[in-house]
Amino acid sequence: MYSIFKATKDLVRKIDAFLDLVGESVLHFEEGLKLYLSGSEVEFNERLVIIKNSESRADELRQNIEAQLYVQTLIPESRGDVLDLLEQMDEIIDFSKSIMLDFCVEKPEIPGELHDRLRKLAEIAVDSTQALVQSARSFFYDANTVKDHLHKVKFFENESDYVSEKAKRELFELNISLERKLHIKHFIVSIDSISDVAEDISNRLSIAAMKRIV
Repeated sequence: MYSIFKATKDLVRKIDAFLDLVGESVLHFEEGLKLYLSGSEVEFNERLVIIKNSESRADELRQNIEAQLYVQTLIPESRGDVLDLLEQMDEIIDFSKSIMLDFCVEKPEIPGELHDRLRKLAEIAVDSTQALVQSARSFFYDANTVKDHLHKVKFFENESDYVSEKAKRELFELNISLERKLHIKHFIVSIDSISDVAEDISNRLSIAAMKRIV
């Protein structure tokens, strides 16, 4: 097994911490959505604060990693791919926070008939993100194993598309105003998009891994 970092233990620790934040942010998003749907506004807002803090911590870690890579002239042949990957994965935290903030500000009234669909979409978003995080860890430690997890990201993205379509069909069959339907549709699409973002990153990660293996 070949690690991209060799003996740079401090950098490994920072990368692991960053990836942990990516995975945890979507878990907090999932729990936050469940709390919103159950009407637990105080607890929902607490989750939003946690994600905001995760975003700040992830930004700080990413900047520290970038500085360390340049100052210590580490992995020059892979530096660009590493920095691009970290920046892209940071977007998952940003996106999760943005959706939570939209719920907080816009307060959409989600019909009970759609609660299970939205919970399922959030669960799939977690699954796709965790598979992506596993792939990213493999990229840093052993690029030959990246593909062992990437296929899961694609699977979950397809599942998310399926559940999203079902949710939208059910939404537009409800006896509510078109304005409300369009408002709720925005949130369905947003949650589904987390898995889309994960798949986009996985495609770039696959290319970066192949470059390392060759």
